[in-house]
Amino acid sequence: MERVWAFSSSAFPLEPEEAEKVNPGLGGRALCRYLAGALAARGVAPGAPTPEDWGWRLELAFEGRRFWMGCGVVTGEPEGFVAFLKTRRGLRGLLAGAVWRASFERLAALVEQVLREHSDIRDLEEEPA
Repeated sequence: MERVWAFSSSAFPLEPEEAEKVNPGLGGRALCRYLAGALAARGVAPGAPTPEDWGWRLELAFEGRRFWMGCGVVTGEPEGFVAFLKTRRGLRGLLAGAVWRASFERLAALVEQVLREHSDIRDLEEEPA
């Protein structure tokens, strides 16, 4: 399961030491931190943002299940961002697919709500996964 959102914003600038942790020109840590705080206020337990070569990863615990988000910039678009949500499930999760799907859908709705409520997020669109 995966959801992908793309949008524009000037609220999440590249942080000075960020370029040393991800590939040059990529970012998303400020977005990742914002989502972690906003989702925590809604009952989601986030981990600390961790760097990846493409941007930043955020582990999430919600309703006793584990998920993760990716946050990054859109190359060539000065204020373009992407956020995506994915499941992290083992064999037990595969056997309980309907339960996982329900939790995933509720978490995806929370993520979208957080993104829509931010005053400087524009042109929010859900992209095909």
